[in-house]
Amino acid sequence: MVFDVGETLVDETRIFERWADRFGIPHMAFFGTIGGVLADGGTLTDGFRLLVPGFDLAAESERWRAEDPDGEREHFGEKDLYPDVRPAFETMRRGGLSLVIAGNQPPEAGPALEAMGLGVDGIGISDTWGVKKPEPEFFDRVLDLAALVRPGISAEEILYVGDRVDNDVLPALRAGMRTALLRRGIYGYRHSASPHAARADLVADDLHRIAEWALERA
Repeated sequence: MVFDVGETLVDETRIFERWADRFGIPHMAFFGTIGGVLADGGTLTDGFRLLVPGFDLAAESERWRAEDPDGEREHFGEKDLYPDVRPAFETMRRGGLSLVIAGNQPPEAGPALEAMGLGVDGIGISDTWGVKKPEPEFFDRVLDLAALVRPGISAEEILYVGDRVDNDVLPALRAGMRTALLRRGIYGYRHSASPHAARADLVADDLHRIAEWALERA
């Protein structure tokens, strides 16, 4: 079992609210605009640039870090963990499943996840690996990480769980993995209505359902 991070394990609502506050944009306007851009086929970055012309994530993140080095900024913590994560993980561990986390995140995410003590067998972070989803090399690294936990494991023995079709389901399928699409977060609801969602082995509203499905097939 390999899990994405944002909107799979971590509720990113507070992170987006802090971005809105940084630019003085009311939360409703911020989320509504972002949602509209995504609905029209745009990206999250497109939404930011509509709200903040010329927005550059790397440059703005660096400025924010310099201005508020000890603040939460783009980071997450225990309070951002979705409430179903710990009980669902415990259910899966009791059932003999191995759990790995691998997602597109900054380097700070690794220590943050480790500090939560989620009982996972491995953590892979894109900015640490130097490769990110949906690049095939990211899923090569996922398989390598899984093989450290269960030597000899094959791609088809891995279930990759995420909230996006483009970054999670389709590239994981191309890598030979099975997939679960989680219907939550800024992408999840819309992507679950996409025709491509039918290619996932499972579309679920929470991790409890994913745990149940996986244990039935273990």
